[in-house]
This record gives sequence, C-alpha cells and structure tokens, in this order.
Amino acid sequence: MIPTIKHHTCLLFFLWFSSTAIAQYSITGKIIDAETQEPIYGASIYFDGTTIGTISNQQGNFKLTYEQNTKALLVVSSMGYEAQQFQIPTKETHLKTIVLKPSIESLDEVFLETDPWSREKKLRYFREWFLGSDYQEKKCKILNEEVIQLRFSPTTQKLTASISESLIIENKYLGYNINYQLKDFDLSFSKSKMLKDKNDQPVYLPQMFYYSGTSFFQELKGKTKKRFKKRRAETYLGSVTHFMRCLAKKELRENDYRIFHKRFETPPYKFFEVEQINKAAKITIKTPKISILYNNKQQSFIQIINDQISTTFYIDELGNFYPATGFSFGGDMGKQRVANLLPLDYKP
Repeated sequence: MIPTIKHHTCLLFFLWFSSTAIAQYSITGKIIDAETQEPIYGASIYFDGTTIGTISNQQGNFKLTYEQNTKALLVVSSMGYEAQQFQIPTKETHLKTIVLKPSIESLDEVFLETDPWSREKKLRYFREWFLGSDYQEKKCKILNEEVIQLRFSPTTQKLTASISESLIIENKYLGYNINYQLKDFDLSFSKSKMLKDKNDQPVYLPQMFYYSGTSFFQELKGKTKKRFKKRRAETYLGSVTHFMRCLAKKELRENDYRIFHKRFETPPYKFFEVEQINKAAKITIKTPKISILYNNKQQSFIQIINDQISTTFYIDELGNFYPATGFSFGGDMGKQRVANLLPLDYKP
C-alpha cells in the first residue's frame, strides 16, 4: 500500500499577477521563551505548505503579511523549542505573546532487541521513501542528515525516524529550499518467505508507508528561472494537489481526468460525492478503490484503508486535504514525495 500524505508538507512567494485586487492582512505577535521570558530571535513563522513566512526580530516581534485566500495553519517554530500551530481568521490578527516551551530531549529508549541494520542501509530507505525514488534524478537532497535518528525493529518489522531539528532540503530540479519539520515516518515491511540475503538473513520487502510534517518553501535563487517555472508546471499537472483542486471544483473531466471502477470507466462523480461547505469541499468516497487516469498517461488509484467501504474528508481552497488517514494513493500519485513537492500556494 502506498502512503497517505497528511500534510503537503510552506513560506511565501507569489508566482502570478492579477488585475483583480485581493485583500491583504497581517499577523503580528511576539515570541518568548517559556522559562526565561526572554524574546526568541530568528523563530520561523509560516503558513504550512506555502511560501508565506517570516522570522522574529531581536525583540521577538514579527509581522507577516498574507493574502485573503490563505487558509493553511500558521506554524511558529524555533530550534530547541516545541512548535505551535494556529488557525488564523481572515482578518487583521494580533497573536499577542506566543510562549514556546523548550523541547524535552527524551532519554534514550531501552530496546530489548538489537537493530540489525546499518545506518547507511536505513538512510537509503529513508531517502527513497521520504524524498521519492527519483530524488537523485531530481537533484534533491537533505543537507543535514546527521539530525535524523533511524531505527528498524525486526519484531514490528518497521523503520521509524525522528529528528532533533528541521530537515533542510535542497531541490535543484524545482528550485526550492525546503525547511521540513518531520512529525511521523513509518515504513512497514513484510518478511519474504522465499528470499534470503548473502548472509542467509531474511529479506524484508516494503509494504506500507506513512509520513507527515510541516514545511516552509523558499526560492533556491533570488529570481525564479524559466527552467524552474517549466518544471514546476509539469510537476503540478497530474499531481495530488492538482487532482484535489479539480475534484473540489467538480472539474475532473475538464482537466483530463478519467475515473475507472473495476476496470470500467464511470462518470467522474459516481463514486465521489462532493458537497460545498463555505469555501471548502466535503468529499465522500463511496467505494473501496477508484482508479484515475490523467491525460491518458498517468495511472493512479485511491484506496480506502482499514477495510472500510467509504470515507469522508475535506479539501480547502489551496487543495490541502484532511484528515488524510482514511485512504492512500497508489500508482503515479502514490510515488510522489518531497522531491515532487510544490507549495500549496503555487499556481501555474
């Protein structure tokens, strides 16, 4: 089963122009240390999954300007502190004083079994499943891998990861630097009954994957180059975000999406129930598995997990969807990882 993506995975950067005036608002506040009550300088304040963000000054104060249609959660984080998230109303907002608690470094866990895998082996799995199998082709890499803690448990047959600080990811293909705060990484395996490695040890095959976190995007270079714009547009079309935006607006057919059920093409919304609620869309999937064909080339599917026959989730104006724990993507969409990640405020 291919992963459920909980959050696309954030900062500010407008890639389009419009003659229509869009209302702008600002958020202000001050960030202090919970223990010392001293201001925190250089804390990151950003809308998750976008390019909209800023940092606090030496007095801990910040001001962040954003457009009216920004709906993502606001994340406030700083190295060595527990991050906080806020739902921001569409109006001028003063958050007053934000108190960040120092993160508690957990004591080393006592494990009753030995981790048989080398760090390099675990890193290879982490890179492939977190960044994507095409991360080398996309010239996408993590610049601070030393902060990643990895453990494989033979008993649970799971590879888990935790980080002591945000991952710094460089994507030279799409032209972004990404600050990614990993919350969950869980790669489950099944033990092969037939295969053995060169040391006559059982071979584990990846079976199920889940990851989540918050992210903040910045331009790799000051000015967006034409090649980045072209690659971003190509990456966006047929992506999970593109599909979700089209589904929410009931524009699947107009955007070259075809829907199949049990190998037969069906009307696009026979198994998708779409209900508009304010500016969001409530989606109910009414069958355990639906196949998706984009532009007659890219083949994907959505599969409901936990043996349910239907599931409901919501899509906001940006194409972000939640909760994302009831279903998973497979095929071309299921292969998309951080190397193919675009900001939620991206528009081609």
